Amino acid sequence: MRIFNWYIMKNMLWTLLIALGIITFAMMSVHLFRVFAMLSNGASPAMLTKLLLFLLPDVLRYALPFSILVATVLIFSRMSADNEIVALKASGIGIWQITAPALLLTLIFCAIGIWLGSDAAPRLRYASEQMRWQAMTNNPLALLEPGTVTKLSSQALIRVGSRDEKTGLLKDIHLIETDKDGKALREIFAESCLISANQEERELKLELYNFVIDERPVSHDAMDAFRKKEGQSPHFLTGESISIPLEYGTIQDTKRLERKLKLMPFNMLMGNLEWTKSQGQPVSKHWYEFHERLALAFSPLAFLLLGIPFGIRNRRSETSSGLVICILMALTYYGVMFLCTGLTEHPELHPEFIIWIPNLAFEIGGLLALSKIAKH
Repeated sequence: MRIFNWYIMKNMLWTLLIALGIITFAMMSVHLFRVFAMLSNGASPAMLTKLLLFLLPDVLRYALPFSILVATVLIFSRMSADNEIVALKASGIGIWQITAPALLLTLIFCAIGIWLGSDAAPRLRYASEQMRWQAMTNNPLALLEPGTVTKLSSQALIRVGSRDEKTGLLKDIHLIETDKDGKALREIFAESCLISANQEERELKLELYNFVIDERPVSHDAMDAFRKKEGQSPHFLTGESISIPLEYGTIQDTKRLERKLKLMPFNMLMGNLEWTKSQGQPVSKHWYEFHERLALAFSPLAFLLLGIPFGIRNRRSETSSGLVICILMALTYYGVMFLCTGLTEHPELHPEFIIWIPNLAFEIGGLLALSKIAKH
């Protein structure tokens, strides 16, 4: 029996690590593209490597449950196709004994998931955000990504259409300058732009070419259209070139003082919850963040319990069938999680409890299916 337990655990662990590597790389691809863009803009390779490592624990939180599901379905599907399950049951070994090594391994990874969600992932992700702003301090141009809105300073938003890598010329510029209260003062469009940075003074100098300026206050609808890349406001002033200085120190100094709930370790999250409650403010988002991390940490157990009967019933050694099952199950789980995130604006629906429904449904369904298999 000890040899069999080691055989199951070894195969399960090996398949899990392969799946985890592939899935993690796929999930990290979004961050990789962003890092490559920052690298081409002059950011330090060493800093960007460290940035990716700091983002890895947060990605592992989502990749680990999916990886355990893939490993479970593939391993037990192959064992079923090779009649190993039938042979073990004929030898007097029950289904619960057969699944015990996989269950033990999964509980270990659940503990790792709790540690990642409660401490490592939020703490290191917050450190990665600080590093991004450090990159802004050393090279503000490193954070300019074509097609996205970037806050250059406390009073300036910019969107760049494209960038000429040879000349460093930015094209299709859309800039909005605001006052201290966030009210738009003027909106600027330019055909192209060159940006130079004075790191000692923490100042940017924008040289805009073929520009159009609207000096009148821009409405909230126009601000929304700016973020959605829709329309333009009436023109006021045009010219061939203009130079605009912007300071970028204030936005970075204040940014470090902010910490979103998803970037707080458990102890800090609970402390912030008590402080928020003492101020008479709602704490539903705090509780959702707490339950979401725990539900995700225990999701490997749910995936395992449902994945084992799927694998045994599959009775096929081909990986394509098993992978389709894994993808459908994972999409169902992460889809409910995405839905619950959107429900945080409606605390009366208690999304902190809804987030547990996929876990409970998978676990109950898996236990019922395993009990049925054990009787045969």
